Amino acid sequence: MNPKLEKALAIFGMLVFSGVIGMVSYGRGSDGAGGAGGSNPFDKIMVLFRYAYYAYTLFMLTVRLKTVVRPALRDVLIWGLMGVIFMSHLWSDFPNISEKNGQLTVLTTLFGLYIASRYSMKEQMNILQWTFGISVVFSLLYSGALPNYGIEQGTHKGAWRGPLLHKNHFARFMAISTVPLLFAALKAKKHRRIMWGIFILSVLLVQLSTSKTGLLVFLTLMLLVPLCKALQSTKSIVVPFLIIIVLIGASSATWLVSNWEPFLYGLGKDPTLTGRTYIWEFVIDKIKERPWLGFGYEAFWQPGGEGENVKFYILLVLSQAHNGYLDVAVHLGLIGFAFWFGSLILCFFRALIWARVGGEIEDLWPLLYVIFLIVYNNTESTIVETNSLFWILYVAASFSMKRIRAVIPGAWQVETENKKLV
Repeated sequence: MNPKLEKALAIFGMLVFSGVIGMVSYGRGSDGAGGAGGSNPFDKIMVLFRYAYYAYTLFMLTVRLKTVVRPALRDVLIWGLMGVIFMSHLWSDFPNISEKNGQLTVLTTLFGLYIASRYSMKEQMNILQWTFGISVVFSLLYSGALPNYGIEQGTHKGAWRGPLLHKNHFARFMAISTVPLLFAALKAKKHRRIMWGIFILSVLLVQLSTSKTGLLVFLTLMLLVPLCKALQSTKSIVVPFLIIIVLIGASSATWLVSNWEPFLYGLGKDPTLTGRTYIWEFVIDKIKERPWLGFGYEAFWQPGGEGENVKFYILLVLSQAHNGYLDVAVHLGLIGFAFWFGSLILCFFRALIWARVGGEIEDLWPLLYVIFLIVYNNTESTIVETNSLFWILYVAASFSMKRIRAVIPGAWQVETENKKLV
């Protein structure tokens, strides 16, 4: 296949799985005014696109099988997680849903593997820069042309959600978009002003979403960029510790931002209790009922499922626990959680080494992305989702980091065909 055409297909695929070109918010209200149940004429088209990409993925992996095996073995915990997800219909409260969504999530994982096996980190970053750049411009035009859909009208009136379903989804997407766009602006030799303009626009859209978590995560990522870059210019152990401190601080801050009112109540204040801690307490009790295997992949929050008790208790319509760690545990039990969390932590430390060994700014991406996921999962379920761009990006980042080992003090060997030292 022509490389340019293949790259264009990869960019379009990222846009399809992002939900941006599907214009999810079109025809749908928000905050109870229609919700996700509204009519969207693009839904069926996007389903066809996703199935087409899954077929395309299977074909490309098959014809390039020799180049796929090595990347696929770089994170075996992901395959353990896929095994639990794929089999969870056997004990799920909604076996048909768990079976179908489990199969789709495995296919989503394979698309991430295809990206990792086909493109270098630098090439992946270029694909993401095009993906996020198009998304930022499209979101601005969409919200300006269709403010009734692109800007929330209910409880969060005035908050931008663009073509996505909720302002928090939009903030999450725009927050991570700022990293590749910043890299593009810093390295641009041509059209430098345009690159900086698109980056600034992505920052503006984070602010227009009015999401405090989104803004906090954006600021954290911007603080971490120079720290992560310092990994490539110094061998001091201080820098990795500073990165870990920032990660812990940002995780604590996102928790506090999301639960400020219950926190004040605990100090003797009397605010209206609207935080997420009530949801978390109830979900933890449910995890204790089925600790090992959970309630089945994406089954807990289904209408008529155990999640209905949580909805009744707090009088809110929910589709997640607003905490990725709890959602994985309640769906897949502690076994599935161990595979997922183990992969996430190992990926973090591998990314630290990868950033230190790499000499290009693109080599910072896996570390920044894993930190983004660790922080954001305190308040949103951001990782193991069906047809999710966020899961694709994680899989691609994890499978793209080659094995690295020290061979002599100060020298590292990177897994390549000819075993060159870097």
